[in-house]
Order: sequence, then structure tokens, then C-alpha cells
Amino acid sequence: MQSRSQTFARTPLFLLGMLLWLSACSEQDTSIIRPDYPDLYDRFTTRQIIAAEDLPVTPTAIRFFPGTSQFLVLGKTGEVFHFTLQDTGALLLGKFTVPDVAPAPEEIGLTGVTFDPDFTRNRYLYMAYTTGDNRRNRVIRLTWFGNYDTIVRSIRTIIQVDRIFPDKAEHGIYDLCFGADGYLYTAMGDAFQPETAQDPGLLLGKLLRLDPGRGDDGGYRIPPDNPYLDQEGTRPEIAAFGLRTPFRLLPWEDKIYIANVGQNRYEEIHVYTLGKRNFGWPYCEGHCDGSGYDNPVFLISHADPIYQTQDPVQSSNNRLSISLGVAYAPRADDPYNGLLNNRLLINDVFQGFVRAAALQPSGALRDDQHIFHLEFITSMDIGPDGAIYGVTIFGSQVFRVQLKPD
Repeated sequence: MQSRSQTFARTPLFLLGMLLWLSACSEQDTSIIRPDYPDLYDRFTTRQIIAAEDLPVTPTAIRFFPGTSQFLVLGKTGEVFHFTLQDTGALLLGKFTVPDVAPAPEEIGLTGVTFDPDFTRNRYLYMAYTTGDNRRNRVIRLTWFGNYDTIVRSIRTIIQVDRIFPDKAEHGIYDLCFGADGYLYTAMGDAFQPETAQDPGLLLGKLLRLDPGRGDDGGYRIPPDNPYLDQEGTRPEIAAFGLRTPFRLLPWEDKIYIANVGQNRYEEIHVYTLGKRNFGWPYCEGHCDGSGYDNPVFLISHADPIYQTQDPVQSSNNRLSISLGVAYAPRADDPYNGLLNNRLLINDVFQGFVRAAALQPSGALRDDQHIFHLEFITSMDIGPDGAIYGVTIFGSQVFRVQLKPD
């Protein structure tokens, strides 16, 4: 015997109502899952504000002093140029040279700078470089006080790592940053010795997490919550294993994004949150099969030129090298009309495409879109006016990112 509800369910009117209800739910769910992102495609351009003749020969990094219009531009062989923004460009205030960096052969040299979270009080900033003899990766602390000679004399070593067999001047130390936790993060390349990236007794091929010494002697302490602190045989400085060429680090909320240059298959962006992490190199490149590895949140296949073909300005260069620009937070003085809010800028140094991806609370990246083209960008930063500034290493320049006119 059939129940009343079973009989009613067979009526055409009931079925039509159910279909209409399910259709409405489906449309509503889709709008939640796939929000209406703004169309960013090719909406931006760049304007040169400093030309090559006023810069180091090979600029590698740009960083603004906290809360001011002054900024530093690093040169690969150790030069540090000090500028301040002006209405139509920038004024050179002075320059000095970090010792032990020259001649910086091949791809090593002075490439990273960051400011202490308490810079306005202690005047500390930190730089990363591989020594000119290619034997050591080094992080130093400088005290920004007095004249440039005094600043150079203030240099203290925070950490120094032996490159073991320095046959090739590649895969060095390129960047450093402070996380939201107040600790200093820096990443070591594998020094062209891939096996080091999984060796728990070595710091090469790793992301490191340090508490830098603020005293006269420099040095560092181990943060008490470092993930491998109590693992016998593992260096306590290690935050993550399995990096090949970690070119750029970028903090966002409680995360550290890492641009890891690939070998011959993929360019990778990884995200680090506190805990035991292994990004897979050299056991795997790209997505890793099996447990125990943390896959990239963004991946560019060397065999799939989609990002190059989406770029209306084609590059003739056949090299690839992934980099990170800035993570753009909403602000009142936004020259970009909110288009880049909560987005991460990703670029390829040689291919020249620059893309913006939406940052997700989980650390994932979504809806990456091409926004402009400029080859050889090695670094970007956000100025006090809310504009994005950057440097190119060849055809040297400092540039400002701006919206194209409607």
C-alpha cells in the first residue's frame, strides 16, 4: 500500500516545484562558490622614475623604510643606494657598499633586505647575500644611524651557512622577511647540491625561522616553538625542508609565501604556516605523490605556456624564474581603486608577465589574472602613497605601477 506522500510525489506539479527549488538553490550556491571577481586583464602599466645611470649596475631589491618616502635599492655586487621619493621621481641621498659581496659571480650576490619590526626604536635592518667567493650564505644586521661609514661599521652577522662544495655560484640565499609572529624567516637554496634539501643536519635547501640577536654580538636564538626543536638529528633552525631555489619570501597574515624556482618542469609557489613542512625537492618537482609533502599553492608548468600566451607582449626569452611582488591590503589611499585588494602579485623574471591572484584564508590562491608586462623584475614594494614600486635587474630602472587610462 502506498503512503499519501509517495502518491503526491508522483504528480507533475510536485516534480515541477522540486525542479524549480533545486534550480534556485543551485544558482545561489554557485554565486557563493564563484564570486564575481573584477576583470583585471591588462589594466595596469609602469612608469620609470629612476633610470639606469642613477642605479647600481644590476639592481636586485627595493624596500621602503617603514612609514617614510625613503627607500633602498640593492645592487648585486653589494651596492646600497639610498633614495627619497619626489613628485616626478626620486632623489639619491647617498650610497655605500656591503663588504664581501663582490664580485658576486653568476646568480649570487646581495639580493634581500628587510626591516626589524621595531625599526623605529632600534634602527635595525637585515640583509641577505652569498659571499663573493661563493663559500657562504650570510644574513647580516645593520644599524641605520649616523653616516654611511658608521652604518657599514655597525654590521653584525646573524647567521652564516657553509655552502659545502661551492662548485657553482647558484642557488644561494636570496631573501628574508619577518613574519607576523615577529621572527625572522630566511630561505637557503640547495647550493646546486639537491641532496642537501632533505638532509636534517644541514641548513641548505631549507626555510629557517630565527630570533635574531639584538645585542652587540648579533647571532640568533631558536624560537621556542620551532617545529623540529625536539627532533633528534635535525637542526632546530629549520622550519621547512625541500627547497631548490627559493628566490622570494613574502609574509601575509600568519603565512609566508615562497617563490621556488624549478629545475626543468615547474615553477612553484609554496605557503608556510607554523608546523612541520616538506616541499618535496629533490624527491619531486611540482605536485608530489604520497604523504608527507606539502604541494604548491600555485604551479606553472614549463610544458604549458598558458601564462605566456595570455600576455599580449611576448618575450623572446626561453628562461623561467618565478618571483613574488607584493600582497596588497585594502587601504584608504589606494591608487588602484580597490582592484588589487587582498591580491598577491606574481611575476616571472624572464618571461615578463605579472599576474594578480586572490589570497584565500586557507593560503590558497584563486583567480589569477594577467595585469601587465615588464621583463627582469626582481623586486617590488609598496610605497607610502599606496603605489607599487619595483626594480628591474637588466635595463635597470625603478618603476611605479599605475592604472592605464580608461
